Amino acid sequence: MPRQYRFNRDFALEVQPVNGPAIEVVPPMRVAFDASKAVSGGLNKMIIRVYNLNEQHRLGLAKDAEDQTKRIPIQFSVGYVDMLRLLFKGTVHRGENYREGPDFVTELECLDGGYDFLNSFTSRTVKGKRKAIEAILGDMPNTTPGKLTEQTPLLRPKVLVGAPGKLFDSLVDEGETWFIEDEKLYVVKDKEVLSNFVPLVRADTGLLNTPTREQAKVTFDTLLNPTLRIGHLCDVESQSAPHLNGIYKIDAISYEGDNYGDKWAQSVVALPAQGYKVL
Repeated sequence: MPRQYRFNRDFALEVQPVNGPAIEVVPPMRVAFDASKAVSGGLNKMIIRVYNLNEQHRLGLAKDAEDQTKRIPIQFSVGYVDMLRLLFKGTVHRGENYREGPDFVTELECLDGGYDFLNSFTSRTVKGKRKAIEAILGDMPNTTPGKLTEQTPLLRPKVLVGAPGKLFDSLVDEGETWFIEDEKLYVVKDKEVLSNFVPLVRADTGLLNTPTREQAKVTFDTLLNPTLRIGHLCDVESQSAPHLNGIYKIDAISYEGDNYGDKWAQSVVALPAQGYKVL
């Protein structure tokens, strides 16, 4: 079947059921999704609805939220024709099927690093924060280290007993945060960014509204733009709010899309990035 695109929107969804071959979903099939990512800690989340999968695939993706021994990897890339970028990589936390009018809908609730996060447990004693992080990741077989800031040394051995989230919280100092993106762990300081690439955000690159500021945080909406990433920089240029123009570090992004619907956009929360350092 030839691909059909609305407004040049494109995507590629790959899911690997426990039993059976990988499922690949591309246009002209329909997907709708909501996702949220943040530097402030925890797991990135996505809910994606896939329309009219065949029955075998629908049943292969059914999963109760309580059944976390079943690992279903998922990878979702979005963008436009000839320009796809990874938006989400993780595992299916819950999968259910239901009817919506004439359509069969498969709804997948997904967590980035969720399988390891919910099933891992560490019990050991180590010296140093980097060794502690490596030890925790050693018990998370599908999660690898991303960029890790230089942290203050520990004066005494660190006793690690518990689940990953609690342990990571105990290892970051004030002014530092941890997060998992694309199944990689990042630990960054407030003034650190993950790349020196600075995409331009203005009307002709997808800016949809006038940026607003509250408690130093600037919020703006754009067309879906996968080059904007949490922990990275952006350059905001607004004609209607020029006092907010400048370089920002992206703190959080909420995505909403439907390749056959009205939504194909994201809301970005960012902080001024004066004196930033590339990690």
